[in-house]
Amino acid sequence: MKGIHDAEIFAKEKHKHQTRDDGKTPYWKHLKKVVENLEGLGITDKSILCAGWLHDTIEDTDTDYDDIDDEFGKETANIVAVVTKDTRMIKKDREIAYCKQLKKGSWQAQIVKFADILANLEDLQFSTKPDLKRNKQAKNKLEYYNSIKDGLRKNKKNISNLDSNTSRLSELFLKYKIKIQH
Repeated sequence: MKGIHDAEIFAKEKHKHQTRDDGKTPYWKHLKKVVENLEGLGITDKSILCAGWLHDTIEDTDTDYDDIDDEFGKETANIVAVVTKDTRMIKKDREIAYCKQLKKGSWQAQIVKFADILANLEDLQFSTKPDLKRNKQAKNKLEYYNSIKDGLRKNKKNISNLDSNTSRLSELFLKYKIKIQH
């Protein structure tokens, strides 16, 4: 199976024409931040770090589960599948189903989502979007966090820096006047 650097190259190629909301920042920079967040959480597992690079490929590119399974293995593909929304559903139903999926997912998938939420909230604080839109996005991320927090707490022994990063997440949520329950 391919490694972390291969996942980076794969993700950069798949997302090469995509940018963040500002229309300028290459999308892969978000993926890099997610992987950096995972490393900052003390994660060293290859499958999890590969999934950090690949977490948006099924949802946002022409990649499917089998592509990830073939290239990076079933464990990575399963993590990516859990953090992927079913875009065939209408938005309201999709969000409800996604939160349930996150809640039932493995701790490995939940930690990738945690790192993704951190990266998105860090970016959101510098967004030029109106406050109302940014607050709505932050509340959306809170729903995701609430779906994974119990699973992460139960697996805290596998995540060496969970407490300090949860405090960091809490500080980011406070910028949107949102208090989280640890």
